[in-house]
Amino acid sequence: MKLTSEEPIIYGNSPAGGTVDAVSIVKEGEAVGTFYGYVWEGIDKDGKDKYTDFNNNGKLDAGDRRVLGKANPDFTLGWNNSLRYKQWELNAFFNAAFGAQRLNIARFLMNAMPGASAFVTDADYVKNMGVTMPRLDAVGNQNYGNSSKWIENADYLRLENISLAYNLTKQQTKFADVRLSFGVQNLFTITGYKGADPAGFSFGNHDYENGVDMGGYPAPRTFTLGARFTF
Repeated sequence: MKLTSEEPIIYGNSPAGGTVDAVSIVKEGEAVGTFYGYVWEGIDKDGKDKYTDFNNNGKLDAGDRRVLGKANPDFTLGWNNSLRYKQWELNAFFNAAFGAQRLNIARFLMNAMPGASAFVTDADYVKNMGVTMPRLDAVGNQNYGNSSKWIENADYLRLENISLAYNLTKQQTKFADVRLSFGVQNLFTITGYKGADPAGFSFGNHDYENGVDMGGYPAPRTFTLGARFTF
């Protein structure tokens, strides 16, 4: 893969063939994982999705596509903290990322009525109809998955792991040193992202196809009880 004067942009693959065009590009001066597509303006007076016609030719075509965002964050944070008081121990690990976007194709498919079935599965569609969603009776509406309408801010702060332990000495138990613990993974995530997990998805085998949310399984929340005996 090489950028040339004849081929200044390399396009990624379609995340949903026949439904969504290629959404990622490699271009000089842009970040790896750059989203590329149409700029959504809103819903017009006829209840249809409206996009910016940059080349002013009266139709939406490849010349109207623009850089929409990027999948990789500007910076990430990690904070591990341990507190001890007498026989108690508390450990917590937070991580965060800021400055990344996600292309929420799962949400697009829930609202765009693709295919022959033509139905929506987003519970919020009706209350947003005519505001951010097209009217169901809008004839000839074009809803593009590769557009800024489905680009979302993916900033987040997550408590990745927290554990509380209590230590008993052999003098106290009369038979062994004992450590009792309780832990939780993925306790909470603070984010404005509407998808399952703002931490990111990749549908392809290339770094530049990161950040396309196809509805992957989110990180589970797990609880752990532990007991350690040292004789």
